Amino acid sequence: MCFRLCKRGHIIYPAERRKATRKVVDANIWKPTTRSAEKSFVCERHFSEDSFQNFGLFKSGFTSKLILQPGAVPTIRGADEPAEAPTYTPRATILDAPTPSPCPTAPSKSTRTVSTQLSAGTLKLHHVRSRGVQATTDTSDSCTETETSWLQLSSTPMKATTSGIVDRPRKRPRLEIEEEEEEDLDISDISLPQPHDSTYEPGASLTEVSEMTEMDTAEDFEDTKYIVFESCLKKLFQTCPICKQHCNLQRRRFGTFVSFTQNCPHCLYHRKWDSQPIMESTPVGNLQLSAAVYFSGASFVKMEKICKAMKLQVHQYDTFRRHSRLFLEPAIYHKWKTDQQLFLEELKKKDKIAVGGDMRADSPGHSAKFGSYTLMELESEKILDIQLVQSNEVGGSFYMEKEGLRRSLDLLQDNNINLDYIVTDRHTQVKTFLRGRNITQYYDVWHMEKGLSKKLDKLSKDKECQLIKKWSAAIKNHMYWAASSSKTGPEKVAKWTSLINHIQNVHTHDDPEFPKCAHPEKVSRDPSKWFQPGSLALYKVEKLLVNKRVLGDVSKLSSDHQTSSLEAFHSVVIRFAPKSVVFPFVGMMCRLYLAGMHFNENVKRAQATSKGKVLFKVAYPKYKKGKPTAKPVKTKPTFGYVTELMRLVFNEVFAEPGRFVDQLKSVPVPEDLSAQHEKVSKDEVIAAHVSRFSRAVGGPDQGTETQHTAHQDPETPGVSGVQRMME
Repeated sequence: MCFRLCKRGHIIYPAERRKATRKVVDANIWKPTTRSAEKSFVCERHFSEDSFQNFGLFKSGFTSKLILQPGAVPTIRGADEPAEAPTYTPRATILDAPTPSPCPTAPSKSTRTVSTQLSAGTLKLHHVRSRGVQATTDTSDSCTETETSWLQLSSTPMKATTSGIVDRPRKRPRLEIEEEEEEDLDISDISLPQPHDSTYEPGASLTEVSEMTEMDTAEDFEDTKYIVFESCLKKLFQTCPICKQHCNLQRRRFGTFVSFTQNCPHCLYHRKWDSQPIMESTPVGNLQLSAAVYFSGASFVKMEKICKAMKLQVHQYDTFRRHSRLFLEPAIYHKWKTDQQLFLEELKKKDKIAVGGDMRADSPGHSAKFGSYTLMELESEKILDIQLVQSNEVGGSFYMEKEGLRRSLDLLQDNNINLDYIVTDRHTQVKTFLRGRNITQYYDVWHMEKGLSKKLDKLSKDKECQLIKKWSAAIKNHMYWAASSSKTGPEKVAKWTSLINHIQNVHTHDDPEFPKCAHPEKVSRDPSKWFQPGSLALYKVEKLLVNKRVLGDVSKLSSDHQTSSLEAFHSVVIRFAPKSVVFPFVGMMCRLYLAGMHFNENVKRAQATSKGKVLFKVAYPKYKKGKPTAKPVKTKPTFGYVTELMRLVFNEVFAEPGRFVDQLKSVPVPEDLSAQHEKVSKDEVIAAHVSRFSRAVGGPDQGTETQHTAHQDPETPGVSGVQRMME
């Protein structure tokens, strides 16, 4: 037999059975308030706990309606004192709960609303948190859904007051997010779901509940995520777990965040479920998605296209840029500078260091906007410094390499690091600049060999110089051998000039530094493969390979270290900052720093093995023109820097972004290239726009003619010079 609520929130029981009524009256437990005892009511406090079928669910806050056992009789007298509060409230938020009052004799009308987030069978964490959100939405009939865009949620952190209500500016509408204190679960008070409950599992037991409370409480951003379909989520909330009736369902979405509110109009069951935690009005998933895209060097625009193709809900690009400015880019800059300072402290312990430097332009050709100069410590092959230079800072893209090198060397000087020598390419400005600062400079062999190889390939296309094609590979190898096997500059020059005698089948030389070829003597049976003395081909080869500038550069070839690792780093930069994409100054700088973190972490990867054997792969590089080559297979790269950046963002930057933003603002950002030109209004630009193949409105009868920009008169916009002459 069921009974209802009175005005004060008590549950009342109709005394319909005359026999039961007489027993209650005779026992002096309850006195009728009307002349007819059959029409009177009894409060639930006159019944014992075992008189109800669902007292455990009622005590836990999962239902507001008690069901009486058949034949139950009130046996408790003196129930005027307020009942004690239950010792365990599992993840429930009681809204507008009335203060307990003595049991009245007259019926009253009052309600109590109970709000829960999860049922008892799904409680798995030892510490749980319940969030309540105050929002006004329209609800419809049972089993209906109301979709609301949660526009009040912001990506900017807001300060929470001691009362749990978020303190936001009064000028715009606010959505108050209240948080309850965490409380420990008392397993002794947990009542397991009954078979009629939707959360009931046949194998559930107290042992299982105790295992649930022992799960690791990992940080929110380290939780495993899944792609869940909306139809699958609706199945969890459309049916009331208590009365099995259809419920009113409300949905709120903000980017990747979704919230469902379930209200049962039949038994007043209520619960709210959030798909992800919220940190000071910012959904964690939105911020982490922006961080994952940025830190991995991916493109948010491409990621957004992928998500739209599969109808996966994400936030907008403006939100991504706001995340980048406030949290992500300050975190990248802070981590790079911290790691760089630690690396510089290690280098201070050494007497002298050898570095390599090279510049990378942000676009192909000679009109680059950005130039990034990279300085590498050659012994460890780690990136030491990256300087980003904009072309308008130095008067043109040709001067960016010298400026980037100067800034990097000033950094070493400010940190009292002794420089032994530097390995670079043969840039003329760099050569002059280093000579002025008395810094020993060596040239990278690959850069010089590449320049000479292009000239040899062009020379071999002449009809008289066909023999050069046969000697091209040997000439390249001879340059590497001359540089690596020599200790002094004169020895490198002597070995290099011996090439002219060698291609004529002469293997003794006049230079005492290298009087004889190092290879064993062989008798040649094919005289056609040698250059003939006095031939035009020999003259052109000798003029190209042993001129004064080449001999001076050969003497400065590096014997120990090369800049091949720097070229490998430039290939990594392409993944983080493609040349086909335009980035702002700070965005380009942060992406270069990310590439540096990735390279430094994976530069010393070992070669992969399988069953004790090292692995190789066969490749066909373009420069070998179809010839195969074996390349070692390295172990998979690691991304520990991404995890460290995530922890930095969520644990430090998000809590206090101002300090990190101020650190990033200390970087001098040059003005845009367009700032040096006079700004023209948009209307004037549109008015002056004439397509090369467009026609004016109207036809020949109205006197209109086809306008072409190729013959346009500069004095009269929109009228060609031919038309002016005809007029």
